[in-house]
Amino acid sequence: MNEYNNIPRTYLNQLAKAHKVVFTGRETDEVINGLIEKKQLNNIIYLNEQFKYTSTYMTLNKTEAPFPDKSKTPELFLETLIKEKYITKENINKEWQPPLSPGIKICAVKHDGSSVYLKLVEEKFYNKKRGYSSIVDSYASFTSVVINFGEDEFIQVRRPITEVNKYTDYIMNLMGFAKPYAHFTIPKLTRENAKELCDYLSAGVASRHIAIPSNVGSLRFNAKKGVNIANDLSYIKLTKAIEGIGYPTDHTMDETCFFTYTDSKTMISIETKFEVNITRGYFKFTKNVPEFVFDHVIDALVRVNSGDINHQIAATFED
Repeated sequence: MNEYNNIPRTYLNQLAKAHKVVFTGRETDEVINGLIEKKQLNNIIYLNEQFKYTSTYMTLNKTEAPFPDKSKTPELFLETLIKEKYITKENINKEWQPPLSPGIKICAVKHDGSSVYLKLVEEKFYNKKRGYSSIVDSYASFTSVVINFGEDEFIQVRRPITEVNKYTDYIMNLMGFAKPYAHFTIPKLTRENAKELCDYLSAGVASRHIAIPSNVGSLRFNAKKGVNIANDLSYIKLTKAIEGIGYPTDHTMDETCFFTYTDSKTMISIETKFEVNITRGYFKFTKNVPEFVFDHVIDALVRVNSGDINHQIAATFED
């Protein structure tokens, strides 16, 4: 059953519970066999695909110039990759293992509607202890990138913010952009934008880090599980008390938000947490989430960036 090893066990257990398959104390292969007996193979394949390109990180980069003509659509971009020998026609919607080297290589491609998903691989090195000494060993380091074509052209880079420029430049080179590669992150994560994002997702605030202009420097408030401190009476009283001695409490540095999403296909309910770091300008999930959660949060980020979000609440999300 190794072909389904992308699915985190928590999601597999939820699917098993929904279809009355015993999962407690059973190996993953046994749970999958039980689900197949319940005619859930299509849902297993679906969930496995949902995690092939995911990550905890997600940065949306907008190119200053429109996408080049030779990469204006997903089809043209894939033709460009084939013509320039980055991939073959047979590679599309497949994953493979190219020889490792320090340079970036493509190791998976998926075309889905107006998006092209790429998995990149490169060889990285580390020191491995052996006896009294150490040796240098290498490993395959993967990066997922999603190129969104159509009306909203942008590049998703699923790496830490410090590495985003490296992979955006690589993709822009593949697409045929001229140097210097000019791009910027959307949306700019201001306190106002962070609030709009959470409002759209009907998300509660699990943790908030605020700057205090004093010798204290900053304070972090962490809520109990399931508590939204944004409207919690204790949090309001504490911040009012701080404001009462002359210090503002509206300078949010970062916050962790949460929402619950129910997938319409599998009916699995997923609690998702994400961090909005306003000081450093990045967005990050606290753990890997399926692609359909990425898609909805991306939709929210694009709406925040365009300003097209006033009074819109995602009906599929629960408080």
